[in-house]
Amino acid sequence: MMGGKGNRCPPEMKALVYTGPGQMELSQWEKPVRGEGEVLVKVKAVGICGSDVEGYLGKTGRRIPPMIMGHEFSGEVAEVGGRSKFRVGDRVVVQPKLYCGSCSYCQMGFSNICPHGQFLGVMSRNGAMAEYVSVGEQYVFGFGENTTYVEASMVEPLAVAHRAVSKLGTAIDEAKYLLVVGAGTIGLLVLQILRKQGARSVIVSDLSEYRLEKARELGADYAINPGRKNLKAAISEITSDKMVDYSFEAVGLNPTAVDSLEGLRIGGTAVWIGNAQKMIEIDMQQIVTTELTVKGTYIYTDEDYVQCLNLIEEKAVSLEPLISVQTELDNGPEVFRQLAENKDGRLLKAILMP
Repeated sequence: MMGGKGNRCPPEMKALVYTGPGQMELSQWEKPVRGEGEVLVKVKAVGICGSDVEGYLGKTGRRIPPMIMGHEFSGEVAEVGGRSKFRVGDRVVVQPKLYCGSCSYCQMGFSNICPHGQFLGVMSRNGAMAEYVSVGEQYVFGFGENTTYVEASMVEPLAVAHRAVSKLGTAIDEAKYLLVVGAGTIGLLVLQILRKQGARSVIVSDLSEYRLEKARELGADYAINPGRKNLKAAISEITSDKMVDYSFEAVGLNPTAVDSLEGLRIGGTAVWIGNAQKMIEIDMQQIVTTELTVKGTYIYTDEDYVQCLNLIEEKAVSLEPLISVQTELDNGPEVFRQLAENKDGRLLKAILMP
């Protein structure tokens, strides 16, 4: 487009823009300009995270309109600098936590919680529900042609699950029973990683019968609907009153946080992944008098990302059963509406194709 007196307007791109609670608009947005040390990526596939849906509904305050969401994505290198290790046309994924690399937390290996960092598609930092993203080269990782763009876009949620399971290290080898609370995308990926690491008996809990059936397909030994059966009693019956050694909470709400503790044996450990509800109420006396441990886990590091990209390239996890929708970016407003009304849980991962 040309402006008055020969001035050229900034080039534009198509983008899905969050404009306020319950409002998504497909519009033209200024195309990012590649900065020094950055790679311009043409987005090929971008997943809609549960946190994006919560942001779309205006529940978290972590999406500030107007902005472009999206942090689970893959794409093709469109432009690089003179000394880049990438070439135009390379297939890449982007690790969306942009850490500083120099603070004490980054130096200790906690780049995932870098207080000086930013996160693509969160707060006011625009993300990948658009045609292009420009990002520092250190956050970009290449992958081969045997992996599709859709598969590669799943490395982000897989890395979340991978880090959560890694919190227990080799303790999983000795566990007789494990519990996964929540059979959404993250919970089902946790289940698969546990299975890959040789976990014995895995119990999955969810209110959606559809998702529980998915859990059975992906290797759950037991599937419990706490809306139909008392979860603690069901676990007690399954384990002959021994309860579970470890639990993973993959929802982030008060009732599911409580469930993750209720199922534990004395001295058991819960790993909390979910991050939807800021304040919850739990039985402190239960934690103190039965010496329970609660471990928090937050997103991932570069190492988690690379390991999970390798798992996807090796076809070590099953991704297709988790992908409910693949559609063009133009259909984004309708997909968000459907996800917000997904009461029966039949929609799992939705992926947009800019």
